[in-house]
Amino acid sequence: GPGRCAAAAVPPQPLEFRHLGCYVDGGNGNRDLVGLEGVKKFGQFETHPSNPAFGHDGSKMTLQLCSQMCSYGRFRYFGVQSAGFCCCGSAYGSHGIAQAGDCSRACTGNSVQICGGGSRNSIYELTYPQINPVMPKLPLTSLPNITASASSITHRNIAASSAVECATICYGSPDCQGCAFVPSSRMCRLLRFAAVPAEVASETEGVWMKL
Repeated sequence: GPGRCAAAAVPPQPLEFRHLGCYVDGGNGNRDLVGLEGVKKFGQFETHPSNPAFGHDGSKMTLQLCSQMCSYGRFRYFGVQSAGFCCCGSAYGSHGIAQAGDCSRACTGNSVQICGGGSRNSIYELTYPQINPVMPKLPLTSLPNITASASSITHRNIAASSAVECATICYGSPDCQGCAFVPSSRMCRLLRFAAVPAEVASETEGVWMKL
């Protein structure tokens, strides 16, 4: 039914991605793309315990998988590194460009794709479908759960008098992917990822999503 259709549209699937080049990455604490730092798990994706900026699926990383991972936060850029690591961000290039040949490792999940090199990211730019001005309400069960080291990574709170006001605030905020309204406290939870933290799920029945 229509409910299943809406669920299939979350996270916001990127329309396409294009290669921007090979770029230098710094060590831990000085990464170029840090959009996943502090996130531990969302849906089937987990970040790497010792490399916190990276989503990791060592055995089957592909450009499509990394783009999907980064689309949960509607990030503009993604980078793939050392065959099996994926990072996301809204900016790139802080450590400079690298020689194209430095990015030559085959992706673990698709040997015809290139997934960067040692301390080198193959950087791609993502483009997304335009956001529908009417944000649909989705059941919590249609969205993946997200866990992070701090609640501020997954959502922020703002006072609102109604669910409509909550959705309007989210629609106007670039870093908001969806929102949940809590009537008892008249609080609006603005979600930074298209995924729902446990503490938000426990106090609301549904969320409004940017699709």
